[in-house]
Amino acid sequence: MVQKLTIVKSSISKQIAEQLREAIVGGQFKIGDRLPTEDDLARRYHVSRPTVREALKRLAAQNLVRAKRGPAGGNFVVQPSYEELAGSLSASATLLVGMGALSIEEIIEARRMLQSGCLRLAVENADGEQITKIEMALSRQKTDHISDQAFCQADVAFHRALVDAADNGMLRFVMYTVIEALVPLTNMVVSVVRERSDIISLHEQMLSQLRTKQEEDLIQTLNTLMDYLLEKFEQASVTNSKKKS
Repeated sequence: MVQKLTIVKSSISKQIAEQLREAIVGGQFKIGDRLPTEDDLARRYHVSRPTVREALKRLAAQNLVRAKRGPAGGNFVVQPSYEELAGSLSASATLLVGMGALSIEEIIEARRMLQSGCLRLAVENADGEQITKIEMALSRQKTDHISDQAFCQADVAFHRALVDAADNGMLRFVMYTVIEALVPLTNMVVSVVRERSDIISLHEQMLSQLRTKQEEDLIQTLNTLMDYLLEKFEQASVTNSKKKS
């Protein structure tokens, strides 16, 4: 059961939401469980139903609960998507990069190591549906007159699909964050250096090597891609520095 909370008058709904969140994270409520009714929660916390409703809206905004209508309705615990959770972490990682707390070299090295493991699993586990998703992302990158932003979005989709093919939930969660953290770098390389054809060529090699299960060649191509991105980032940084001077 949810423990009673000592209420401070300021932001009561926020405190109730935090208490319920702790109960969910602590395992008192599992995915798919229905929370106590608004009336039950109102009595438990000695507050009005509108206050409870506001607390539940806060949890819904965090993608922790979802309301369902009808006789069997209520507020149910849901599983946040990897994209939503990783998006929050990626924003923090991007901020750290911008502040200089994380270097591009560190991120690329982390991605090199982690994505190598993903690719090894992908060689073993990738099925036809996952291969199709990788193909679709690559096809979008090859679209004529695609914008820089759309090209980078397709780049993210390509590498996410590779990670999905590994079929490992923890790696998927971590790698979504690492991939997103490199988006500013990819944007800079594409918009300043504009070497799309090289990136597409390396992606084509990776897809072919995954199809034919050439594990070591696939890892080597990933390393070539990471080296390429680092080299182009350095070139783009020099270009930007000259523009500012």
